[in-house]
Amino acid sequence: MTDGAAEVRFKPQDLLLALGGALILDEYEDPLPTRVFLDVLRPLGVGDDATRSVLTRLAGRGLLTRHQDGRVVSYGLTVRSRRLLREGRERVEAVDPFDQTSTDWTLLSFSLPETQRHVRNRLRSRLTWARFGCLRDGLWIAPGRVALDSIIGVDTEVEGLQVDGFLAAPAAGTDVARFVARAWDLDALRREHEEFLHRWERPAPREGDPLTSFTLLGAHWIRLLRLDPVLPERYLGEDWPAHRSARAHRAAFASLEPRARAAFADLVQDARARR
Repeated sequence: MTDGAAEVRFKPQDLLLALGGALILDEYEDPLPTRVFLDVLRPLGVGDDATRSVLTRLAGRGLLTRHQDGRVVSYGLTVRSRRLLREGRERVEAVDPFDQTSTDWTLLSFSLPETQRHVRNRLRSRLTWARFGCLRDGLWIAPGRVALDSIIGVDTEVEGLQVDGFLAAPAAGTDVARFVARAWDLDALRREHEEFLHRWERPAPREGDPLTSFTLLGAHWIRLLRLDPVLPERYLGEDWPAHRSARAHRAAFASLEPRARAAFADLVQDARARR
């Protein structure tokens, strides 16, 4: 199940965040030795230097705390990262996160000075996670009703940032399928689901490292949740695979999670004993 694609498809940060949300959040209040993260990511093709570099960057961004006791460096979740992981947990753990029941659409328009390009990239990332697709530069659309205050919080005091949001319904005669196809690449999205199913729909093998597989499953699932905007089914092709993906994730999670949690606890205990 860990066929080597992890080192190509998933960045070390993606794997660490999946690990943090699934096995660290609400389980480990004290910082964990660096050795823990090295041992988890190494079988996924991530070198020790790359892992240390990502841990340092996440600490610099306020997502991890860094502690040093002699030669041992440890990292823990911050208030900010705990909040972000909890916000994502509802969707990660949803029984069927691809079920769209609303007939409304949310429109959002924003503008930023060119000097704030780094803020633009962060805002675009938040919009993608919130299921928005880009109709044209600065104009975004998402199915359903989206709480815009949770997105605009990227930095409400950025100078020159202007954000406007609207709740809308298509006017009679509007070709909704046309703007759906313009805002989202449905063929690419189908391929993402099919790739997830190819890797995870098969029963998880009992042999092998459950922690490695579980961490990879979490990163792959979060990627799929980020890419899929949860569009109304009438605008999708026949036999759309999203519900199959949800069932495959539930089955793989149930199979791997108890063994992965136990393996992670053993790894933490061993790392702390070596301090």
